[in-house]
Amino acid sequence: MENKSKKTKLIVVIVVLIITNIITFTVATTGNYLIGNKLIVTVDSSETAAGIKKLLALKEQIGLEYYKDVDNTTLIDGAIKGMFDSLGDPYSSYFTSEEFKKYMESATGVYEGIGVVVTEDDQGVTYVIAPQKGTPADQAGIKTGDKIIKVDGEDVSTIGSDAVVAKVKGPADTTVNITLLRGEEVIDMQLVRKTIEAKTVESRVIGDKGYIQISEFTDKTADDFEAQLSELLAQNITGLVIDLRSNPGGVKEAVEIADRILGETMVVYTVDKNGNKTEYTSDGEEQLSLPMVVLVDGGSASSAEILAGALQDTGAAQLVGTKTFGKGIVQEIISLTDGGGFKVTNSEYFTPNGNNIHEKGIEPNIVIEATDFMKNNFFTDEEDVQLQKALQVLSGTN
Repeated sequence: MENKSKKTKLIVVIVVLIITNIITFTVATTGNYLIGNKLIVTVDSSETAAGIKKLLALKEQIGLEYYKDVDNTTLIDGAIKGMFDSLGDPYSSYFTSEEFKKYMESATGVYEGIGVVVTEDDQGVTYVIAPQKGTPADQAGIKTGDKIIKVDGEDVSTIGSDAVVAKVKGPADTTVNITLLRGEEVIDMQLVRKTIEAKTVESRVIGDKGYIQISEFTDKTADDFEAQLSELLAQNITGLVIDLRSNPGGVKEAVEIADRILGETMVVYTVDKNGNKTEYTSDGEEQLSLPMVVLVDGGSASSAEILAGALQDTGAAQLVGTKTFGKGIVQEIISLTDGGGFKVTNSEYFTPNGNNIHEKGIEPNIVIEATDFMKNNFFTDEEDVQLQKALQVLSGTN
C-alpha cells in the first residue's frame, strides 16, 4: 500500500531578487508571494521552472544588450502574448488594458466615435456602408459609398478599414477631421465624437414579408431583435427572413433570440475536454408561427451559426445562401486586475442534432451563390439574388 504521507507534491519555488539580479531556485511547498523585491512563485513542474528561468534570463540579456532602451511591461506583455499564440488557436488571446477595453466595447456595442459602418475593398480602400441614424456621421452628411481617404490629415486611403476605424475612434467630445472622396469630389469635414450605441439589428417590410438583418451579436442585440420583430408582426407579415450574412457572431445572444422564435427546445450544447456537457435551451412560451428563411454565407460565424443551426435542426426555418464559416468553439473571457484580460477556448459546441460544425460550417438547404456585383456591398433588394430566393421560398414559389 502506498504511503500517502509521501505524496507531498513537489513544488518548485522561484525567488527573484530584483535588486541584485540574482535568480535562485529552491524546493518548497508554498503558495505565491510577493515580499518586497522577492517574488516567490509555485509552478507545476521543474520544466516550467526552467522555462521561467530562461525567460527572465533572456529578458535580462535584452535589457543589457539591445541597442535601444526597452520597456519591461512591453517585454512581459509580449511574452504573455507569445504563450497564447503558441496554442495555435486564433481565438485564444491575451489583451493589454487598452486592447481589452476595445475588445469589450465590441461586446457591449457601446463605443466612442462618429457612428459610421464601413467596409474595405481588395486594395484596402475604406468605404462607408452607412452612417448610423442620429450620430455625428449622419448629422455631418456622410453617405453610403463615400471613401475615407484621410483622418486628421494623414493619408489612410489604402490601410484597411480596421486601421481607419482605430484612428477615427477617440474620447467623446473630442474632434476628428475626416477627408472623404465622393465620386470626384473631395470633402473635408470636422466631427465631434460622441458615445455611440452600435445598431446591430435592422428591419423592414418587403411586400408582405418581414426582413430582419442582424449584423453582429452584442449585449443589446436580443432586446433590439425583440422590439423590431414586434413591430413587424404588428404589420401582419406572412413570413420572415432573418439575414445572418457576414455576421461574425459575438456574445451568446443567440439563445435569447431563439427564445422568441423556437419556444421550448434545445438551441445548442457544449462539451469541454473532460467530456462535461452543458445544454442551452430556449424557454419561450410559444413558437413563432410564421414560415422563416435564414440567409447565411461564409461570413456567418459563431453565434450566427448557433442560431442558424438551431433553426435548421428544429425545422423552424430553411437556410438559403452558402456554407457558413465554421466556428464551433467557445471562448471564456476573463478580466485581470491590471485592466487587461484574455480569452481562451474552453469547449466545443454542437447543434441540437449533435453536429459539430467547427472548421466544417453549416450547409444551407438551398445553395445560392452571391453574384460578383453583390460583393461590392452596395446593391438593391432586387439585385440580391439570395434575398429574392428567400422571398420565393416564403411565397411557396421556389
